[in-house]
Amino acid sequence: MTANDEAQEFTGTGTEPRAGIGSLSRSADIMAAEVSRLLARPGFLGQSVADLRRADSAFDALDGLMRGGAPLPLHWPRSGDANLREPVTALYDSVSESLRVMGGAAQSFVALRSACELLHKLDAELRAGAPLPEPWQRQR
Repeated sequence: MTANDEAQEFTGTGTEPRAGIGSLSRSADIMAAEVSRLLARPGFLGQSVADLRRADSAFDALDGLMRGGAPLPLHWPRSGDANLREPVTALYDSVSESLRVMGGAAQSFVALRSACELLHKLDAELRAGAPLPEPWQRQR
């Protein structure tokens, strides 16, 4: 089973019951790594539309896991001042918007580069202990 197969198995609205919650413990780590991998190498201009769609799908899977309460990736400590959530949520929104750009190869290539930079910033903030973005917030 690949990371994408496992994530697809668990995606949804986040409100439906899930079987095998123990297998989710590593799914968020896998999907965070997959999103990073897809954005780290945007590839060739001619492949950028497909590459952008793949990165968007992987981010959607990660987003579904986080909204559904899956355990956080190990490198994102659960901490941070909730009053500082707004900048992290803005980064999250910007990553999501960049991945949803529609257009030709040139537009998709630029969107991939932008999403890569924004995801790097979001990941760095979360690794440093920033609070989770609002859509991923959990009850303590």
